[in-house]
Amino acid sequence: MATGKSSGKKTTTRKVGATSKPKSGSRSKTAAKKPAARRSSPAKSKPSPPRLNDGQRSLLVGIIILFLTAVLTLSLLSPNQGQFTEWLSRLAALAFGIGRITLPLVTGGIGIFLVLRGMEQEPEVPYLRLLGAAVVFFVLLTFASLVAYQRDPVYADLFAVAAAGKGGGYSGAIIATALARLLGDLGAILTLLVLGVAGAVLLSGLTRAHVAGWLEREPRPSTGAEPAARTVRINPGRQKPVPPLETSPQLRLIPEEEKGKDPAAPKPDKAPVREKSRRGKKEAPPPVFIEADAPAVPAAPGSVWTLPRVADVLETGTDIDVNSASIRERVEVIEQTLESFGAPATVVEINQGPTITQFGVEPNYLVLRGGKRTKVKVGKIAGLADDLALALAARSIRIQAPVPGKGYVGIEVPNSAKALVSLRDVMESAEYGRMKSPLRVGLGQNVAGQPIGADLAAMPHLLIAGTTGSGKSVCVNGIIACLLLQNTPDDLRLVMIDPKRVELTGYNGVPHLAAPVVVDMDRVIGTLQWALREMDNRYKLFAGAGARNISEYNKKMRRDPNAQKLPYIVIIIDELADLMMLAPEDTERSITRLAQMARATGIHMVIATQRPSVDVVTGLIKANFPARIAFAVASSTDSRVILDSTGAERLLGQGDMLFQSPDAAAPVRLQGCFVSDGELARLISYWQTARRAQVIAAPTSTAATGSSPTRVVKGPVVLVDPDPETTGRPTAAVPPPVSHLNAPEPMPDAPAPQQRAPRIPTKPPDTPAQQPAFIAPAPAPQPATEQPATDDEQPSAISGLRSDDVLQQPLWEALQEMENGHDDTVENDDELLPEAIALVRSINKASTSLLQRRFRIGYTRAARLMDALEDQGIIGPPTGTSKAREVFAADDGTSTMETGETAGPDAPNGDQE
Repeated sequence: MATGKSSGKKTTTRKVGATSKPKSGSRSKTAAKKPAARRSSPAKSKPSPPRLNDGQRSLLVGIIILFLTAVLTLSLLSPNQGQFTEWLSRLAALAFGIGRITLPLVTGGIGIFLVLRGMEQEPEVPYLRLLGAAVVFFVLLTFASLVAYQRDPVYADLFAVAAAGKGGGYSGAIIATALARLLGDLGAILTLLVLGVAGAVLLSGLTRAHVAGWLEREPRPSTGAEPAARTVRINPGRQKPVPPLETSPQLRLIPEEEKGKDPAAPKPDKAPVREKSRRGKKEAPPPVFIEADAPAVPAAPGSVWTLPRVADVLETGTDIDVNSASIRERVEVIEQTLESFGAPATVVEINQGPTITQFGVEPNYLVLRGGKRTKVKVGKIAGLADDLALALAARSIRIQAPVPGKGYVGIEVPNSAKALVSLRDVMESAEYGRMKSPLRVGLGQNVAGQPIGADLAAMPHLLIAGTTGSGKSVCVNGIIACLLLQNTPDDLRLVMIDPKRVELTGYNGVPHLAAPVVVDMDRVIGTLQWALREMDNRYKLFAGAGARNISEYNKKMRRDPNAQKLPYIVIIIDELADLMMLAPEDTERSITRLAQMARATGIHMVIATQRPSVDVVTGLIKANFPARIAFAVASSTDSRVILDSTGAERLLGQGDMLFQSPDAAAPVRLQGCFVSDGELARLISYWQTARRAQVIAAPTSTAATGSSPTRVVKGPVVLVDPDPETTGRPTAAVPPPVSHLNAPEPMPDAPAPQQRAPRIPTKPPDTPAQQPAFIAPAPAPQPATEQPATDDEQPSAISGLRSDDVLQQPLWEALQEMENGHDDTVENDDELLPEAIALVRSINKASTSLLQRRFRIGYTRAARLMDALEDQGIIGPPTGTSKAREVFAADDGTSTMETGETAGPDAPNGDQE
């Protein structure tokens, strides 16, 4: 038992020991964990100290620097205010000498910059100008130390001058001593001069282009002649760059000078120079006035016309205003809105234009359930246009998904303030100057603010559509202004069709017009048919000369002294819908054939309409017009008709357009150029004034004229007014009509001109193009008391000229016939007229539908053939019923009335007249 007890005790002791070890171990583990818990608990309980962001720090430091600037200014003005001000003034004198007076300006500028940066209004910092100012400052300090040392022999060296607070202080003394030891006295002075000039150049921003512009300036001629116009290439006004956004480290704003750079394009030799604006000038520039013995001032070799200067006619626009705070706010709204709709994206690029700002949005990745990452679909972002417009409180938002050639989606948001894009800014830009085509036109600026131009010869035709007030008429006037500013009447002829009678009629009297503006709808089809005949005639000329297009033909004609070149012809139709309502088949057929074949002959068309529906812009017309401009339209259906895609329904109007280039995959958004009525009036008045001329045929000898002063010139005729005070306003040169550009058909001789010149002379002068001609002064104007002015002689509202002063000389007799109100080449000289006479006499019946079926012609031509048959007494008048007309003088000599066959189902009155 004793053994059992002892064993039980031992067992109990072991159990206690066994149980005590784990307890001690557990205590040790808990004891080890508790200090860690104690260390972590105070960290959670203590609040984090407040920290200032970058803006607050900049604002605080800026305020402190401004305070120190005020104290420094007080110390320099009155150093005896206290010990601190006296010590501060002494320190500034030792450091900079007499240059201490500029220290408040430096410290004040730094303080203002930091304050503005803290208020998120960081201004643009001209680092090069600041570097130049610093170089000039230290050069002046060095010179001040040298002058003080040489003037006062009391000082042992330059450092003695600095210790006295004279000269440039220790700054000037250190620089002067270092340069003298390294380069010697003469080398130090030369180095300081070079550094001073370099600093002045950096400070003033002077470039090689400014120096070249000053050297190339020529004095104006004393004879009063206007210098020949020249093209001035400039870069558009630069806008202030927006600093990178803190919310997106990859975001960058492309400055305008960086956007236009092309790594493969050669750099121009000279930087563009911009001429001053003449915004206040309202009157037209004076025409070229040439004295009796003074040489002419031609626009080009062999030309007697002088082009108007762009700076004298057009005005400049306004620059783009960049608001950094507004852009940052919009970036945050766009990113938050896209993320809230499950399409996270990051703004990586911003392009600000005159009307809209394009935000380049790069789609982010979405994490799916299995951890797989997938990118946000572009279509999902494109479908959130209305939601983004609501979030940004914008009028309309257009999303381009994706931007061609870019790796992001373009979100175009309207600007709060629009910039005015002028035609002058586009025409004087470097991009526009690189285009060498005579038919180049300025369209506007894109979303990045870059000027955009197009070549009408390469389009080769342009179709414009847009609702009323969208900027369509301004665009057409801008295109016409570009053509008139760059081409003389020898190089370009215009044919204008204006059914509204108010849009293009102001150009009447401009010498570029082949005929006055066509406003009568009955003459429109004849005008288009004349263009077709002229196209065929030119192809015959090309075939005879072995040329493929108008450029090759004109090059070959330059080699022949007796030949003249062909001008370009641009047909401008203001409203296509009215023409399609009048004669849809003939209009569509003529326009389609011109669009298909007229490019090589130099005939181009610009057609505008405000109703882009399928019955106006038909498939045949649209297929031959690859270049199109769409302004704001009412619906996406109209946008598809003009552009084959949507987007025009989201435009803002007032010049906001989508331009579809023939060689572009997608339309480009532009803000069109604005041309005011005053600018157009000056341009029209310039060319109307240049037309005040009278051409006198040359006699065989000089003595036969008996007039003095006259002189002989070869080639084109130039008029001279020797005394502008007695003969009225100075006149410009005028060439004779081009005699070789006639219609293909033989034209009858026109009657002799009357004593008073008509509005369009009926016959060009008989003087050959290269025959020497004499130039005589224009007759002096008669006093107003001798003969009162009639209604036809009232001054013009635009230029103050009388109708006799503006002589519209035709190039083609067919257009003269249309001006007289008829077109004999279509009615009485139709090649089908003999066949029509034979047909109606052989079958003894006549109707319009019969002629349409037999000759496969349109209604208009068939109706004119019926009128010609009636005028010649071959058929009778219309009966007013569905029966055919009576045929007189048939083959058997009797008069018959055919009543057995009607005129056809599509002629309600027998012949549809």
